[in-house]
Amino acid sequence: MRGSSMTDIGEYNERLVLHTIRSSPEGIGQSDVVRRSGLSRQAVSLITRRLIAEGMIEQAGRRVSGPGKPHTLLRVVADARLTIGVHLDPAHITVVVCDLAARPVARATLDPPTDDPQADISRIAAKIDGLTLSLGAAAAPSRPAGADADLAAGGDVAGGGSAGTAGGRGPTGPEAREDALSGAGAEGPPGAADGLATRRRLLGIGIAAPAGLDATAGILRDPPWMPGWRDIPIVEELSAATGLPAVLGKDTNAALTGEIWSRHLESTQTVLYMYVGHGVGSAVSANGAVHRGGTTQAGEIGHLPIGRGDDACNCGRYGCLCLYTDAPVLVRSAQQAGVPVRDAAGMTAAIDALAAEAERGSEPAQEIIAGHGRALGEAIRILAGVHDPQRIIIGGPTWPALRALAERPAHEQVSQWLEGAHATMESSHLGDDIGAIGAACLFLDQELAPGSSTAGSL
Repeated sequence: MRGSSMTDIGEYNERLVLHTIRSSPEGIGQSDVVRRSGLSRQAVSLITRRLIAEGMIEQAGRRVSGPGKPHTLLRVVADARLTIGVHLDPAHITVVVCDLAARPVARATLDPPTDDPQADISRIAAKIDGLTLSLGAAAAPSRPAGADADLAAGGDVAGGGSAGTAGGRGPTGPEAREDALSGAGAEGPPGAADGLATRRRLLGIGIAAPAGLDATAGILRDPPWMPGWRDIPIVEELSAATGLPAVLGKDTNAALTGEIWSRHLESTQTVLYMYVGHGVGSAVSANGAVHRGGTTQAGEIGHLPIGRGDDACNCGRYGCLCLYTDAPVLVRSAQQAGVPVRDAAGMTAAIDALAAEAERGSEPAQEIIAGHGRALGEAIRILAGVHDPQRIIIGGPTWPALRALAERPAHEQVSQWLEGAHATMESSHLGDDIGAIGAACLFLDQELAPGSSTAGSL
């Protein structure tokens, strides 16, 4: 650990212990935490005592496993910390508040982004304030200087690597469909009771948006279908409007991060995620980490040729995936086929209407959605040959509407490869809020994952 401070080591150890406990939702004994983390028993004992004192974990009963006294189980307190996810999609803006299990405890859907980003950011900030106020949530306080160094005294770092320092916070600073989800209601203002003093602390905001973007600088460069959002410093402006730190990531990467975080997917697996929204994108993870590419643009597959030479794309090539899978293409094909679908109410409503017509028996609508599935499957087959995944997941905000008729033809295109590779293909369980849930997980991953390059107070 040459070049690492005691604070770095202590913070890494704490993240590692928290991650180990979080990966066992039903509870895990302290001896198993020691074994899995590779830390000393003294270090784990010190860290777990502090995490309990801070309300991050709790005792969850006892388990008998062989002779000797029962083991006390530990588990994460899911609502101890909350993170906000914002998904900027051309069809709508979604805001969620998620707990440590990536479960939404409050949500809202706003009108689509406009050509006035500042007004949109004000709308988002106001909705964040309303949702967090309804939950009785408050920003997490900073720790005393030197607190993390204490955690390094009990043992060495397992596996090497260290975490850096936290990024800066911004200054403090009813058009929606909104749901307060079960169990989310506030029990009182923060600090009103001892139990609430360590619960519902806000960590920050994750923002997911279509590329192109500069994740490091926190700037939306030139996102498709959002012409007013060119070169917008979204991280800086939303942080200034809310007083919370924020991070920015591509929507496809966010979605896969959400799957990994919420499902505790095995880090040994290579996972290919297919994101179906306004357009289609992809993301890949290996060793538990999402591959983002040198400029966070990995997975831009709209102009992936899928072996069809009959249609010319405006990029100059033939048979690009976007010609068969982009939402505006599906809606336009439906209108040309006489399917009563209007896009005046927005693309989400138009896709829902197309799916409804298909369910009512419209053969043109059914064929349009099935054709989308076949094209998607052809793209998956190509990407599977490149990435060799053990697991393929299809999701995204548009997929729940299309899945009933698109999933089977997509699977048929890949079935031979899946059988030969002993791989699985499934649909996401996170529904049409996947972009926002994934955005929240981007921040959770940054703040709490042991392998993250940044850090903040728990």
